[in-house]
Amino acid sequence: MLKNKVRTYSVHQDAPKMAIFILNRGRNAGKPLRQPCPNCFIIYCKDEKDMENHYWTFFTLWKNGFFHPYLCGSVIDMLRMSDFKKLLQNWIQPSIEKNEQEPGLIERLIEIDNLERNYARQAKLLNDLRATLVKKFYQVL
Repeated sequence: MLKNKVRTYSVHQDAPKMAIFILNRGRNAGKPLRQPCPNCFIIYCKDEKDMENHYWTFFTLWKNGFFHPYLCGSVIDMLRMSDFKKLLQNWIQPSIEKNEQEPGLIERLIEIDNLERNYARQAKLLNDLRATLVKKFYQVL
């Protein structure tokens, strides 16, 4: 049985405060969001810690392509609510419970994400530097 209530988000209703939103359409289906969008599921959480655990668990699974085998659709990929609930009950919920017993895992995942963002920013700066040097060199000739 699911511990958290899962619903489809409707733009006509207010977004709940204690919830995360999971994108359900496109190649990024399964990606957790802090703000709702028209094509997402709502997972209601009991407190801030529960929200963070769910967010980072879904982020890690999405980043590693966990949801790709469950996408269907010929033009726009989609994650079905029934498949999502089965995944949540059979795989994700037990891993979240395991995370709660392993206290440092979420912090390590956050650190890894911060490192990835920092490396991406540094790579962009290096590409900009290379482009600037090439432009400067070839303008002189």
